[in-house]
Amino acid sequence: MRWLPLLLLLGCAPERTPGVVVLAIDGFDPVLLRSCIDAGRCPNLAELAGAGSFHELQTSNPPQSPVAWSHFITGAGSDVHGIYDFLHRDPATVLPYLSMAKIEAPSMSVELAGRTIPLAGGGVTNLRKGDPFWAALDSADVAVTVVKVPADYPPKPVGDAKILAGMGTPDLLGTPGLFQWITDDPARPGAPAGGRVVDLTFDGTVGTASLQGPADPLYGGDPLTVPVSLWPDFEHDTALVRIGDQERLLRVGEGSDWIPVAFPLESMPGSVSGMVRVQLRSLKPWRTLHVSPVNIDPTDPAQPISHPESYAPELAGAVGRYYTQGMPEDTKALSAGLLDEAAFLAQSHGVFDERRRMLLHELDRFRGGFLFGYFSSVDLTSHMFFRSLQGGEFAHVIPDLYARFDGLVGDVTRRLDGDTLLVMSDHGFAPYNTQVHLNTWLRDRGYLVLKDGGTSLADADWNLTHAYALGLNQLYVNRMGRERAGAVPADDAGALIEELQRELLRWRAPNDEAVVTLVEAPAEADHPGRMPDLLVGYNRGYRSSDESALGEVTDSWLEPNTGKWSGDHCMDPRHVPGVLLSNRPLAAGGLTDLAPTILGAFGVAADLPGRDLREGP
Repeated sequence: MRWLPLLLLLGCAPERTPGVVVLAIDGFDPVLLRSCIDAGRCPNLAELAGAGSFHELQTSNPPQSPVAWSHFITGAGSDVHGIYDFLHRDPATVLPYLSMAKIEAPSMSVELAGRTIPLAGGGVTNLRKGDPFWAALDSADVAVTVVKVPADYPPKPVGDAKILAGMGTPDLLGTPGLFQWITDDPARPGAPAGGRVVDLTFDGTVGTASLQGPADPLYGGDPLTVPVSLWPDFEHDTALVRIGDQERLLRVGEGSDWIPVAFPLESMPGSVSGMVRVQLRSLKPWRTLHVSPVNIDPTDPAQPISHPESYAPELAGAVGRYYTQGMPEDTKALSAGLLDEAAFLAQSHGVFDERRRMLLHELDRFRGGFLFGYFSSVDLTSHMFFRSLQGGEFAHVIPDLYARFDGLVGDVTRRLDGDTLLVMSDHGFAPYNTQVHLNTWLRDRGYLVLKDGGTSLADADWNLTHAYALGLNQLYVNRMGRERAGAVPADDAGALIEELQRELLRWRAPNDEAVVTLVEAPAEADHPGRMPDLLVGYNRGYRSSDESALGEVTDSWLEPNTGKWSGDHCMDPRHVPGVLLSNRPLAAGGLTDLAPTILGAFGVAADLPGRDLREGP
């Protein structure tokens, strides 16, 4: 694919060089956007499209955010950057791991007084390969600021650039985000996905609990904790909540601001800094607190979340504390029925407001160069409310959110001074009506063989298994010499892959709809341990079940999706293109075209992987 022509009108006062501003809205959908424009709810976006261009933007295959944003960052495909899914698997163990970053245990340790003491190694590794395109900008002395960029944790150091990591950044516990549900309800839930239930014990008028934090970074072992106390005032539906040495007076249904938390170390003097938001969920008949995942505190980061390290605290000093967790909207608590829709939306709007303050702060001091600002609210809210577009109490939620972003575009546009503005998304959205249990299909078709009574890949008979699925769009052949007990000789793998392609494309649902509309083998790459043998693109309305993505096998091939997570994009990329708008004429293309387009706007040529620079823009 050739580079996109970007027509920039440069020319300015010496102290203000026009730059390029990218407003990145995860999950912004072209069909929904056109609908909002046609309804008159997005006048700023309509004006932007009229002044420049509005196109669908070809997304990645698969159209998962870590893959798509890696395409954007590197200007190259998965064969270069090595990200194929949210999950990869270790071929030696066939166990899944998160694809974007790896937390590594110390390579050397000793046992002393019953404690494990690390001596060497350990840390966090960014698993995305390839340099970000803004490294070439920095080398050309172009100022670079990148706010909440996905798929870049820990941020890869780039000269004088300012980079704040986004999606892929864990909470302080090292998880994608683990909320805590503190309650004295005897009918408390079990262990909800993405959450932890903590007992609240009452002694007279005060309830006490322990907020759980990370393990001691030196000794490991049990989680560090800080005390939580709650004094209810039933007459006024309020409670005084104390976490560590911080107190907040909250009404039922009210959420707190950011509460700094210091987890005292056991191994030495000092503490590990984090922060939480708390919502008082109920007082009658039971007392319940929802506590957000413990976020890394940007004023005193316990882990690397920015480059330079001073940028995260600098930004917090200007706009206040902000979510550092990569995917902050608490979809897990809403899915579990612990947060209601109103509470989730209040939290989502709070995330949007934080990101808005960050972007506008950077725009107010922008003097040219490259500025990138990322927003997650459309994506995660669309996941949870897509079904509401059919009508009902929450039918307004997604259109209102698009209108909210239209207001942000107006705020941004008014701050531009000859700059080029790109508004883009990594993918669009579609309904998620039917769960696909791909591993069950593979079992029933004889490709995956389980031991008697087996229910997951942990129970596979690998000597007889020819194919298996892990991740949302990946299918693997059980190859000899690659998997731990491969059963398919190298000479037979190609024929098996072709057979799987044919059979998947023939798969029909009971209503005669195609379940799968695209099956592709990824391009050859220099990381065969990560690369799946096939990428499965589901039809609009269909998506891999969470169970199958984690290697589980169920009773049926297809199952209606009745959960709150009712919209998705992990399907055939042709069903969920992204959007690209600009205030300059700009041809349509794909995600990997944006890097050379932006570089070309500054007259910078870079040897981007997989591109022949002789083609020109």
